[in-house]
Amino acid sequence: MQNHISTKSRTRRMAFTTTACIALMGFGGTTVQAQSIDTALYDGGKARVNRAFGLRGLSESVASASCRYNAGIDLETAEYDLQHVHDNFDAILKGLEFGDRALGMPGEETTPRILKAIKQTHEIWDPMEHAALEMLGGTATDADVETISEGYHALFDQTTNLAADVSGEYTNPQELLQSDATVLNFAGRQRALAQRMTRAVCELATDTHTDVALEELIATVDMFELSLVALRDGYPAAGVNPPPNDTVKASLESTYAKWQAGRGIYDAIKSGQAATAEDVIASNALTQELSVGMNNAITLYLIATPGKDGIYRVPLEAYAAAELSTWVSDARVIDAVKAQNAAHANITEDEVIALDQQWRAEASGDGGPLMTTALDNPVSEWLRAHQDETAGFVTEVFIMDYVGLNVAQSVPTSDFWQGDEAKHQQTYGVGPDALHISDIEFDDSTGFYQSQASMPVVDPATGEVIGAMTFGINVQSLM
Repeated sequence: MQNHISTKSRTRRMAFTTTACIALMGFGGTTVQAQSIDTALYDGGKARVNRAFGLRGLSESVASASCRYNAGIDLETAEYDLQHVHDNFDAILKGLEFGDRALGMPGEETTPRILKAIKQTHEIWDPMEHAALEMLGGTATDADVETISEGYHALFDQTTNLAADVSGEYTNPQELLQSDATVLNFAGRQRALAQRMTRAVCELATDTHTDVALEELIATVDMFELSLVALRDGYPAAGVNPPPNDTVKASLESTYAKWQAGRGIYDAIKSGQAATAEDVIASNALTQELSVGMNNAITLYLIATPGKDGIYRVPLEAYAAAELSTWVSDARVIDAVKAQNAAHANITEDEVIALDQQWRAEASGDGGPLMTTALDNPVSEWLRAHQDETAGFVTEVFIMDYVGLNVAQSVPTSDFWQGDEAKHQQTYGVGPDALHISDIEFDDSTGFYQSQASMPVVDPATGEVIGAMTFGINVQSLM
């Protein structure tokens, strides 16, 4: 153990010397550039295919929510789902046509066939969207309800055609293999089938299209079961490969367990039991669970197959520019870094290493004065509050001074000095426009795949880089 500490200390001394020299000389290195995905090489094909497949689920969701809204069954949830469909359907169509880095699609669509399919989708969706907005505004008429109930089949078929066009155009060895696209198709369809089951139960409970709804429910339950087993175990005859790793398989197994525990709702109706409003509510709750499970599995699949870098880096770059930059430029952050830089103006490498070792000792024990000071200061409290507002999207935040020592943090870090790591060297050491995004790693403590986005802290009065800030990001929420 003593030898390990000694070796680690020598390594960190060398890194400290390099960092300190850069800081004292007043400029950053020029050999390290801010990271960015080359849009000439990355067209967001993987994200485009996944988002296009997602439109089918939204098509079924709007029909399910409309039925529940019209029947007065759990109105609050029905209204939430209508709003969710409205927000996401429009955003995806717009992203597919014009590009949207926040959705992982950096450029405009240029393929005439896909542009035509997007236009045709709008022609069906736009009247349904108007009807949904009338429902949300409390001014819906019978005609609005009929617009959705009579239109969603055509919308589902059209979004299926659009997804096929997008998948055909963007399947390639660099980003999305055909076998991967097939799996995304199956998994995306599962979300639609889950919504369809709730819509069918709602129609049965409200005596709407009763015979058709029962036939549809029976067929959908069987299809959901078979498709979920195919995804979990692989089904080569249909082009579905087994899960690429144990994490994806475990996610699918978890979803299958939830499906088996909840499918009794449908089995009872299939055997002749009359559907009730309570069945609709229970079915919708199960639908939400299954949808979350499938979303998690899809996300895990996206980052376990070729082309994973762009699928998370492009939207993370957009989020950093739009949101994280406001954290970094906050006056509380600037003042805290400037104050610690002044206090550490003459700090030596021995003092830095001693502080880092003290932190590690406190972290492995019951805490201590250094951790208390870092975690309980007002800026750390502000970071925690700001992090909580992201509802799990941001998993950790910490601020570093010019040397790489922590200034404030939302949660304990494993060490106190980050100056020998890319999060500091490739932000503070690069310049005011730098952005470093780490590779994805699985976090055992949270059960999520995560990445870190790091940015320089800049003094607005001088334009000088004075520190750096790192954000842990839940990649599954990002996608």
